[in-house]
Amino acid sequence: MNNMIKTRLIAFSFCMSILLLACGSEAEKAQKPILKGKISGMTTSELYLIDLLKPKAGPIDTAIIQEDGTFSFDYQPPSKGFFRVTLSQDFALILPLATGETVNISGDINQFSSLDISGTEDAVQMKELNEYLSRNFQEGKALEQEFQQYANSPKKDSILSAFRIKFQKMETKKVEKLKELIDRNPASFSNLAVIEQMPTSETEYYKKVDNALAKEYGDSQYFTNFHSRVIEISRFSVGSDVPEINLPDPNGKLVPLSSLRGKVVLIDFWASWCKPCRQENPNVVAAYQQFKDKGFTVYGVSLDRAKDAWVKAIAQDQLTWTQVSDLKFWQSEAAKDYGVSGIPFALLIDANGKVLGKNLRGPALQQKLAEVLK
Repeated sequence: MNNMIKTRLIAFSFCMSILLLACGSEAEKAQKPILKGKISGMTTSELYLIDLLKPKAGPIDTAIIQEDGTFSFDYQPPSKGFFRVTLSQDFALILPLATGETVNISGDINQFSSLDISGTEDAVQMKELNEYLSRNFQEGKALEQEFQQYANSPKKDSILSAFRIKFQKMETKKVEKLKELIDRNPASFSNLAVIEQMPTSETEYYKKVDNALAKEYGDSQYFTNFHSRVIEISRFSVGSDVPEINLPDPNGKLVPLSSLRGKVVLIDFWASWCKPCRQENPNVVAAYQQFKDKGFTVYGVSLDRAKDAWVKAIAQDQLTWTQVSDLKFWQSEAAKDYGVSGIPFALLIDANGKVLGKNLRGPALQQKLAEVLK
């Protein structure tokens, strides 16, 4: 009997040891700083951490910078999220952080682009994403400056066409890089930042990230916000129907979308004040000129507020197809029916009103039209 009691006591002690070890490891996990580092050249004595779900709420944690440049944030977020740490008046980092994980930063603030970031796969991927986007932005800026040199050239149209192709190649290269980052590990939380840079026409990649993150991050507000967007993006899948639109043209005459049945139609949401829309208009004009005699047309829906600005932009951009608007800005009935939350937004529909493609821009639009209007 005594031996049995002794055995039970040993077993009980062993189980308690396991429990205490487990509790200890959880406590240790919670005590780990979520972000620490050593950065030289800092001109401030404090760093601030901002939760991007509540950016207006102010800092959720403050780190004191020691004389040798070291610092650490001890805040323990209830779930993994994106946080901004302001390193100076000019530089800030956005990083995915979580309780139990520590991201490390080191380097010189005067060589911001060369700061070393390590500790988690998510943080390393964010660093690579930001570095690529910075290079892509600089390349685009240089290309735009180069184009401005030919702004007054008599061969402006042909030069514009050549530069348009260059910009499209840059965009294609960017999308390929984003896909590469996602494909490495579709379940990486940082993919929520990567996919934000992807055009919504890449529906399959939006769904890929959505499916991969659902199990582990299904309760995250970041994921639920993203999931709602994926549902919205997936709304107009190929072969689906589109709602009717019946708005007035510049002369006040109602022109229903259904009046164009029998033709392949690009439903183009835009506005005179939308710079990306105005930059895309030459591509739409080129597609219209090439395919209008083969059964293609455009149904432009403007989110303008002022009629004069709308009509002026139509003339400036030489938009000779059907144009309609209720001049209600984002409260446009058509925008609500189509769930438009950003422009340019476009749907290509067939002669029966079925979706052929979404947000096809530049050469992609002309390529699709060449396929369906043989």
